[in-house]
Amino acid sequence: MARAWRQGTLALVLIGLLGALAAGVAGSSGTSSAVRAAGSADDRPNIVVVMTDDQNDYELAWMPRTRALLADRGMDLTDAISPHPLCCPARAELVTGQYAQNNGVRHNRGPYGGNAALDPVDTIGSWFSEAGYRTGFIGKYLNGYGAHQARPPGWDRWDPLVQGVYDYRNFTFLNDGHPESYRNDYVTQAIEERTNAAVRAFSAADEPFLLMSWHLAPHYRLDKRNHKALPAPAPQDRHRFTRSRPPSLDKPSYAEKDVSDQPRAFAHRRRPDDAQVRAEFRARLRSLQSVDRAVASLVRTLRSTGKLENTYLFFLSDNGYLLGEHRFIGKNVLAEEALQVPLLVAGPGIEPGSTSAAPASLVDLPATFADLAGLQPTRVLDGLSLVPVLRGEAASVRDTTLVQTGADQGDGWAQRGVRTARYLYATRSGDSDPVLYDRWLDPFETRNVAEDPRYAGVRESLESRRRQLLDCTGWTCNRSFGQPPDPAGQ
Repeated sequence: MARAWRQGTLALVLIGLLGALAAGVAGSSGTSSAVRAAGSADDRPNIVVVMTDDQNDYELAWMPRTRALLADRGMDLTDAISPHPLCCPARAELVTGQYAQNNGVRHNRGPYGGNAALDPVDTIGSWFSEAGYRTGFIGKYLNGYGAHQARPPGWDRWDPLVQGVYDYRNFTFLNDGHPESYRNDYVTQAIEERTNAAVRAFSAADEPFLLMSWHLAPHYRLDKRNHKALPAPAPQDRHRFTRSRPPSLDKPSYAEKDVSDQPRAFAHRRRPDDAQVRAEFRARLRSLQSVDRAVASLVRTLRSTGKLENTYLFFLSDNGYLLGEHRFIGKNVLAEEALQVPLLVAGPGIEPGSTSAAPASLVDLPATFADLAGLQPTRVLDGLSLVPVLRGEAASVRDTTLVQTGADQGDGWAQRGVRTARYLYATRSGDSDPVLYDRWLDPFETRNVAEDPRYAGVRESLESRRRQLLDCTGWTCNRSFGQPPDPAGQ
């Protein structure tokens, strides 16, 4: 449903402005009629991945450059989700192509959380490096990674944030083992500059490259006392969006009157403060403006180095974010606003201005990158390549996706369930705290029908799928179960 709200918002915000920007970039790069197959080392495509932190789907409406340069000249995957909507598990999925039950990262902290839970030896940097790609990482890596921890193998340029990660103004990059600190600067602009420098350096070599550029915005800031604060804007953006209205305020799920039937994460919460929600939303938009400019700068750099036409450029977020829906502000919950993420892809052979409603998840992206590069990962991947989708072909896609959240104690698990085109179903350990939403009839997920007798057959079917997927690995994570049953009486 987040997609539907974003589309309505886009219609109001981008009319005129987006058209003008799109006209300015039209014809700037040619594409072939189909995504090209990997060929010799010299003509294999470059892959650049720009990721934001905690951006929900509809906030793309306030990023006109990104929309014009990627959506208008590429594809918008309109049913993309983060199946484990929390920073560290999502990032672990992106460097391993595996769900948390296989890569070990279930939460941001605790015995099953953070960078320490991941074996860094066999990740995407190694696969691409061994296949002859130049590799680079810049920005926010897995939670808990610091300057004194082991450098993951395979990265030619290794430049994660290692101090002041959530400060926005004062921070340090590892800079290939020679830390470089910034004071009274702005982190998004620094990531932009360092990303462009990496593109220029890699472009001077004959090898293709894989480059990760992972931003902090619009994640909250940590102040000097380590308390949560609003994300900081770049100086030129501090007075923008003073009257912008959060779309969440207009949803039936906002400040939900009765949450007694909702799962534990939403039950017994106080009504959100409308002023706080407005302030956080506007601050998030301000912080995203620098990312929007960084995307445009990156495209210019790729064009000036002659690499744009043979580069696949991905834009996404690690997870979504709730702003008062179900009385909740944050992530790490199984709700559409946390699961849904923006996913835009531009590159050779992708039809400009195209969309796809095929189910896609962050777990699919490493398989997609590997497919585009024509390489074989050494890990067993749990995701499906989206290359056929990018080609506009009828692709074989799963009908049921594993979704889950973690905890910082116990066995590291919280909710675990499945998502289909119609339903979202999950429980906690011991089949407790069940939740079942019929998103066709209840797109805002305000009614938990897990105990509704009419949905007994639906729940039984989805529980069977859930149990089969909890320990899935490789192809078993993508099996086709068929159409779930309808509720009794329909």
